Amino acid sequence: MSNEENKTEYELPDITEKIHCPICKDGIIKINRTIHRLPDGEDILILLMECSNCSYQNRDVITLQTAFKPGQWILNVEDGDLSAKIFRSPEGTISIPEADMEIEPGSHANYMITTIEGILERMIKWAEYFYKSLEDDEDKTIDERRKKVEKTIEILKMCKAGTQKFKVVLTDKTGGSYITTTSKNEKTLVFEEETE
Repeated sequence: MSNEENKTEYELPDITEKIHCPICKDGIIKINRTIHRLPDGEDILILLMECSNCSYQNRDVITLQTAFKPGQWILNVEDGDLSAKIFRSPEGTISIPEADMEIEPGSHANYMITTIEGILERMIKWAEYFYKSLEDDEDKTIDERRKKVEKTIEILKMCKAGTQKFKVVLTDKTGGSYITTTSKNEKTLVFEEETE
């Protein structure tokens, strides 16, 4: 991509205010900001915050072109194409109902940009980790719980291999989350705006 193609329409204002470190309280936070254009034309703001005194760092990525509409995106994956991109705000929840699996944002969640394949890999990793943690559990319902997790892992692996049709549901009641697809998959993507 040439420099001309990578130019964006955004200009970042200077940061003049000093921000003290939330951890050590002594250092000043240095904020590095970069606007980057992704190959599909999406513009993102990459933030890196570092303390001048301690080892505190925080990173975030913010999309600059979302419509910020609260609601739910539903993508039907029927052909094994896992290239659709997910832009999840810190408030968004991602689920795959067929596998009974959901990624909820934590209290310190950042913006997430990934693909459907990336979501499946995360879910498989987390489900396998959870399964291993059940080995030490002495609960009487452990066998039932293990079987449920095994089934979830099996379904997620079939989704990743392209042998299972599934839905990706991205819900964001505050807006800022969205899914982009290739043109051949546009008809399988639906947005339902939240109405109150």
